[in-house]
Amino acid sequence: MRGRDAADETFDFLIVGGGTAGCVLANRLSENPRNSVCLLESGPEDRHPYIHVPVGMVGLINHPKLGWGYASTPQPGLGGREIPVPRGRMLGGSGGLNGMVYTRGHRRDYDDWRAAGNVGWGYDDVLPYFRRSEDNLDLDGPFHAKGGPFTVATAKRPNPLAGAFLEAAVELGFARNDDINGAEQDGFGLRQVNILRGARVTTATAFLRPARRRPNLRVMTGADVSHVTIEDGRAIGVQVCGRIRRTVRARREVVLAAGAFGSPAILMRSGIGPGEDLLRLGIPVVRHRPDVGQNLADHPSSQVVWEGSTRDSYGISLAKLPQLAGEAARYVLRREGMFASNIFEAAGYVRTLPHLDRPDVQLVFCPALRKPGGTLGIGHGFSIGVVALHPVSTGSVRLSGARMDDKPLIDFGLFSDSADVATIVRGLRIAKRLAASRALARYGRAEIVPGPEWSDADLGDFVRHTAATAFHPVGTCRMGADPSSVVDPELRVRGVSGLSVADASIMPSIVGGNTNAPAIMIAEKASDLIAGRM
Repeated sequence: MRGRDAADETFDFLIVGGGTAGCVLANRLSENPRNSVCLLESGPEDRHPYIHVPVGMVGLINHPKLGWGYASTPQPGLGGREIPVPRGRMLGGSGGLNGMVYTRGHRRDYDDWRAAGNVGWGYDDVLPYFRRSEDNLDLDGPFHAKGGPFTVATAKRPNPLAGAFLEAAVELGFARNDDINGAEQDGFGLRQVNILRGARVTTATAFLRPARRRPNLRVMTGADVSHVTIEDGRAIGVQVCGRIRRTVRARREVVLAAGAFGSPAILMRSGIGPGEDLLRLGIPVVRHRPDVGQNLADHPSSQVVWEGSTRDSYGISLAKLPQLAGEAARYVLRREGMFASNIFEAAGYVRTLPHLDRPDVQLVFCPALRKPGGTLGIGHGFSIGVVALHPVSTGSVRLSGARMDDKPLIDFGLFSDSADVATIVRGLRIAKRLAASRALARYGRAEIVPGPEWSDADLGDFVRHTAATAFHPVGTCRMGADPSSVVDPELRVRGVSGLSVADASIMPSIVGGNTNAPAIMIAEKASDLIAGRM
């Protein structure tokens, strides 16, 4: 059925994408009552209960209505496998289905951005923006802040196996670190999470919900943006398709915050991208920008899994059912227990080679059996995920067609450089030692994945046949000082005025940690950059 047309509307600022970054931008840009702001989100409101109950994330990864349903192209480095690419499609975006982990990365990650010519993006430059959003319930000092909109707390009442994992790390000589977002990243500790009184905290709940009371902010859900309208080299608005078609205009700026896949796709559908590809799809070329959609990076990961000898682990079994019923009641009555947990409560950051200047592997502990792909399995046990923090391999996102509903072609290029396989193999060796330690072995019966007796070559094959990503895509609208970059250090799209990108897609290189907190920081800084131009 054809949609019907609606009258044009005009605002000072249009924000395309109501995910992690978009909700922050909507709040900050509407703080000035003189600014009229419109936030356009393709998905629905964030009302589904799975979003707000922390353990509900296990039911959201492949949700048909709250996700985009993406998958990668066949990956030669993975034996031709396609891998799932969960992305949130709702207010709050992927922050509504992720693991609620608050990690910033290493200070050198941002100093590398600055060294590459991105003035204003070094660690000392961005730390105030991390702190501006933060309300840390447990930590203070120069690296943290209290009173911001976004709750950060150390995992409360963790599973006993998480404590055993930390004991195992100390047993093997690794440092304990109770603040990996502080002075040093190296070491093992309980994770900092975005959970408050047993509920997930997203930028939709923390930033957007209070801002919606402002009369100068309009939020449109179910608003699929097909492309940006550009006249005489300036972005003047966007085209919204779907049940109701409309043109929404911007007096001052259009800001793309649709993520590592959505933002480059919108640019390309608008005629900004690799000219030959666009012409082949029948899209008129407005600006030939070959780097749009390139530089895609994500953290590849693999895991060690042990079958457990204790029901202390999270899991599903007949013997566990009475306890699970009790946990459900505990959550309803007190907002505590398993249902209030993000499951992945402890982690460690290690350097697998002595000459490295920062950790290259994150070891993520899960006190439950995990199936390939990261979902929870039937039975009991534990797993240790191995995440390569600074992969060399990069890929791209391209259009498969000119229409809004043509899914993008997502090619991570995983393991196109064998150095990434070697990094994960070194991490698996450490994970296997941790799992076999005195502290953890008493909770495990046997290593079932990959298995106890494997050579490095066998582990390399195992990685290629089982690895996926940590769901941290970045980099496809690369920020840089060079003329081939997609946006400049003020996040303006090169060659088009009145158009910016402000989300994880602008990262020149991936940071060494989960990417939700950096996306918030990027939006915080972007709001100042955009407001400062006026």
